[in-house]
Formats: sequence, C-alpha cells, structure tokens
Amino acid sequence: MCSTVIESAVGLFLTAYRSPPSPTAEPMRIAVISLIAVAITVVSAASTADAQRAGVSERRRDQYQALRQEALKNLRHEITELSQQCYDQKLIQAASDLTEISLELTNPDPNWTLPDFVQLPVSNRLPAEEKAWRTRLRKIREDRAKELYSLARKALRAGLPSLAYDIVNDVLRLNPDDTNSRLIMGQRQFHDPLRKDDPAYAGEWVSPFEAQQRSGSEAKTQHPIYGWIPVGHVARYEAGERPWRGKWISAQKEAEIRRDFENAWEVRSEHFEVKTNTSLEEGVEISRKLEVFYRWLQSHFAGFFDTPDALEEKFEQANARRRGQTVFKPMKVLYFATREEYDRRMRGKIPPGQITNGLYWEPDSTSYFFRNPEDADQSTVFHEATHQILDLATRSDRVAAAKKRQHVLRQPRAERWKVGDKSNFWIIEGLASYFESFEVNEGVASVGRPDFIRFVGARQRYLVDNFFIPTQTFCSLGQEHFMSHPNRAQFYTQASGLCHFLLHHDDGMYRDDLVKLLSAVYRPDLRNVLEQPSLEKITQVRFSTLDQQYRDHLESLETDSE
Repeated sequence: MCSTVIESAVGLFLTAYRSPPSPTAEPMRIAVISLIAVAITVVSAASTADAQRAGVSERRRDQYQALRQEALKNLRHEITELSQQCYDQKLIQAASDLTEISLELTNPDPNWTLPDFVQLPVSNRLPAEEKAWRTRLRKIREDRAKELYSLARKALRAGLPSLAYDIVNDVLRLNPDDTNSRLIMGQRQFHDPLRKDDPAYAGEWVSPFEAQQRSGSEAKTQHPIYGWIPVGHVARYEAGERPWRGKWISAQKEAEIRRDFENAWEVRSEHFEVKTNTSLEEGVEISRKLEVFYRWLQSHFAGFFDTPDALEEKFEQANARRRGQTVFKPMKVLYFATREEYDRRMRGKIPPGQITNGLYWEPDSTSYFFRNPEDADQSTVFHEATHQILDLATRSDRVAAAKKRQHVLRQPRAERWKVGDKSNFWIIEGLASYFESFEVNEGVASVGRPDFIRFVGARQRYLVDNFFIPTQTFCSLGQEHFMSHPNRAQFYTQASGLCHFLLHHDDGMYRDDLVKLLSAVYRPDLRNVLEQPSLEKITQVRFSTLDQQYRDHLESLETDSE
C-alpha cells in the first residue's frame, strides 16, 4: 500500500513539474513534494515497525537460547572440574572419559537417539574412587537436567513450544530417566517379566502400546524382521513357517494366499495399520518408517497437536499418567503390490485419466500407495501421511467450527469445514511436499536437506526462471484457485520452498509461527470463526519483508549447496 502511495505521489510530481509556470503550479509542486516526504516516512516507519516486531520475537527466542547455552556451559564447567580432580588423584583414564562425556553432552550429535533402557545404579562393587566420581557425575547431570526442565516450561509459557521441546531433548541427554520428560515424549517405564531376575536390567522406557503388546498371557515381541509376533512363535517364523487359520504353513504358501489383497498381511503398530500384499517384511518396514515420522511430528510440531493449555498440562504432568492409558485408533494404510491394483482401487476417487502415485482419501480416512520402483525413498508415503496425520488429529475441531459457523451465519445446517477452502491452501500441500524430503536411516530421522528436488526446484523457479507469486497473494489462494491454476506445478514448488524458509531461516526463527498458522488452518478459532488466518499477523512481519527474506533464504541455500 505504501509503495502505491509513493508511485501516485511521484506521478503527481511529474505532472506538476511538467506543467507550465503559473501562480497555482508552485503550491501544487510544494504539496506534492510534501506528499512524497510523508509517503517515504510512512514506508520507513512501517519498515522500522517490522524490524521492531521481528526483533521482539527474536530477542525472546535468543534470550531462552542464551539461558539454555548458559546451563550447558555450567554443566561443562562442573564436569571439567570433576575431570581435573580425577587427574589430580592420578585417575588418568577417568579424567579422559569425563572430558569426552562433557563434549558429548554439550555438543550434541544430531543423530543421537534416546536410550531404551533405564540406567543401572552406580555399582557398589566398583573401587571407591571410581564409585565416587561416577556418583558425582550422575548428580551433576540430574541437577542440570532439572534446571533445563524448568527452563523448558518457561519457554513454553513464553510462546516457544518448539524450543521447549528442544530443551526437553537436552534434559533427556543429561538424564535419560527424567520421568517428566519421558512422559512428555509419550513413554513410561516398563519392566519385562521375562527379565525380572536379571541383575543387568532395571527396566525400559516404552510407549503404552508397546507395554500392552509385551504384557498379558500371550506376550508379543518386536521382531526385527516380522514386527509384533507372539514370543512363542519366533522360532517357527525364523524356520520359515507362518500361522494361517489355526495351522502352520510354509512362508511360500502364505505368500501365494496373501497375494490376493482380500487376504493381505495386516501390520499393526502403535498409530498405523498397514495392509499389504507385497510382503510381511515390507509392510513392517513401512509401518516403522511411519511411526518414526509420527513421533517426529509429535515432537517438533507439538504446538499443532496440542492446544497451548494441553501443552502446559503435559509439562505440568497433571494428567500425563492418564494420557498414557489412552487407546489410539490406528490410521489405515493400504499398500498394493502393483500400480494396476492401486489404480483399480482409485476408481471413483480421482478423475479418469489423472495419474497419481498415492492418495489420502479423507472420506474413508485411509492412505493408498503401491510399490513404486520410481519412488524408492517413499517420498509419496510421507507426503500423503502428512495429510492423514494432520487431518485426523484435528477433525473434531473442524466439526465444532462448522457448527459455530452455522450459528454465526444462521445457516439451516452445518456445512462441512474444508481445510484451506478460502485461503492458505499453500501450507497444506507445501508442508506435505516439504516432508517428501523426510528420511529414516537406521531409525534416525532427517528432513529438509537443501539438495532435495523440491527445494532445488524452488531456487530454480525463483532465482533463474523468475517465477514468484508475492507471499500475500499466495496466502490468499483457497483450494479451488490453487489446484485449478495452470501454474499449479510451480505453486507446489513455491509452497515447499516457503515451508523450508519458515522452518529453517535464521535457525528456525519462524518455525513456531508456521506451526501456529498450520494449527489455525486445521483447527479454526471458535472465538472468531469467520476470520482467515494471516501469516503476516502471526509473524508480526510485513509480507514485503517476508518476501525479501524468502529470496535471501533461497540464495543462501544455493550457496550452501555449492
């Protein structure tokens, strides 16, 4: 708007300047020059306001990051002092071990994963000197973990849920047995009855689902190849036998039977039920990747899955134990052996002649895929799983919003709430496209690598092809305008690039803002059900500034990839 004012003022100035001298021309020139000065002042003030608003948010985040780093610095100092004490006592190996531990705890490995087993207490059988330093180390780690947990709660109250969860991960690195943090991550302590007499076993941290699977009269085990199977069946599975309708048959015979999708394998995990006629092993592999993806989303997008009050409740542990008993209805996934089978099942769901590699079908809450040699990294699986997980996590909220809208507009009946129907449809497809870059290697997740095809395409389209829809216009597009546009392919690319910008720019400065926008799109505000969510309002940064930062981000990605 301000740029339009300047353009208009400049136009008036040129008109006045070119006019022949007259008694009225000079006052007009003076007035126009004044108008230009005012317009420039407005733009300058707006830019300053942008910087101030962004600065407040950034300063708040930096403040908590500084407190986080200070706690880790104090931890390093205490462990270094302990290392020096060991060195003075001629415990050279202990001093070296402590130095290494200090570095590991304060310079975390991005591929670090939580240990599954409860730590054993410091043994009384150790030499007195070793027992003393190990006991002191355990105390240092536990004390600093408590300090960081308190900081995580404060960060949450300050409106920084993503940072709060990052700090919880710090807590668990320092003290893997911090009960509050484990409960926040959806885990509880479990004692395997088969190991009750094992002195080297103090328990495990597992999900409620796993605890249920491993308990009862016919306890199951998580087999590395075959998934959850009864403990008593392991030997026969490994010998090539399979249960079928009350008897045991060969694995080859079972494969023939299950080639018919009506008899397909059903792989049950905590949050998914994968039905497939490819193989049991492949179904288990997909199921496990989906579980890793689900847990990653729950941890990194916590502000989406829980309302602020629910998040606070999690941290306060007011109902954490009750939450742990919740039975989760699994999300359904159908995975076909061939495209032909997939296409037959898609009839009536997609227009004739339209080719798809996967689909989340909202009416039956099911994702559909097939074994695709051209999609070895299963990026389509993560794309559609994004739609499925986000939809099912918030569906009841949209039902409530539809009823509230009916009341406000005095409609005869509540019409189904369509996500992104009026605006912000970009974030729905953009985030799903962003998560095509999700990778799971040996149980370790990573996402957003700059050389992924979506982000390379975003740089190419903007920086080389000069294709860019201003963010304000882009955010105003609803589903119909987005999906029916002749440049839909370019829209998908820009949407994925915009998500990468909001999640990664300046060490994730806008990450919580993206989560807030996503939550507002999927979980409408019942207090103002007719208002469209605004990225500009959420970030408190003008669209023009976001546009420039987006370009800068893409240019930095290009530099990084070189």
